[in-house]
Parts: sequence; C-alpha cells; structure tokens
Amino acid sequence: MTIRRAALALPLAFALALPVAAQEPAPETGDAPLVEASYATALIRDVLAAVNHGNWTGNYTVLRDYAAPDFAAANDPTRLAGLFTAIRAERLDLLQAMVVDPVILQTDLSDSGQEMRLTGYVPLQPRHVSFDLVLGREGRRWLLLGISVGAFAPIEP
Repeated sequence: MTIRRAALALPLAFALALPVAAQEPAPETGDAPLVEASYATALIRDVLAAVNHGNWTGNYTVLRDYAAPDFAAANDPTRLAGLFTAIRAERLDLLQAMVVDPVILQTDLSDSGQEMRLTGYVPLQPRHVSFDLVLGREGRRWLLLGISVGAFAPIEP
C-alpha cells in the first residue's frame, strides 16, 4: 500500500494527520477485522475533534503538532488553514461526530503493520462527513500521516 505523507486538497476535502493508540494488528483470517471497531472509532473521533477545533478557531497548530513529524514538517498551520477553507466556510460542525458512530467502509494495514488507513463516513444531518485517515505507528502510538475530510448529502436508506 502506498501512502502519501502530506496533506492533499480535494474538492470539499482536506488532508491532515492523526494519532492511533498502540494495538497489535489482528492476523488476517477471513472476515476478521484488521482493527478493532471501537478502537478505530476512537481514533476517527480523536482526529475529527482536532479538525473541528481548528475549524472553529482558525488555528491548526494543535492538529499539526499532534501528527507525525513528517506531516508536521510538510504542513504548517497556514497551509492547513488554507486546505480547510471550504469546510470552515461551510461551518461544518464536527462535534456531532463525537456521538454518532462512523461507518467504516475500509481498513487497510500495511504489510509491515506500521501504517494504517481508515476510510468511511459519519452519518450526520444535514450532511454526512467523509473521512480518509492514514496513520503511522511511532512507538506505542499511531500518528496522523494524512487526512481527507469532506461533506456530502445524506445517503438514502
């Protein structure tokens, strides 16, 4: 799996970095999840909370400093503020994501077990929030290497 270690601006989406708690990866056996669901949920909420704080204050220093060193070096707070301009202008409130369970569509773990990717969305109203997070293991922690966050119209059941 190839993973970029910098923020990428996408239409209605933005790149950031995230910490993930240390956990030994589960062996790949049939339908066994690569990452325990409640742990993945905690990681997703942790990152979205940092993005939300940056969006409301306009200050992305904590988000940058919370990420892996490579991410921090590639993304100063001014660059991150620029990448999140559209979400900030939309006044997308990510606080709801702290109480609504995310729908995790895909989890990937690198062959070395040192990088993880979590992709999915949080079914919020009036708009769902998509996320694509890339994390790298550093010691006993997972740190953000890349992030994409965006909003889209709710999916009909």
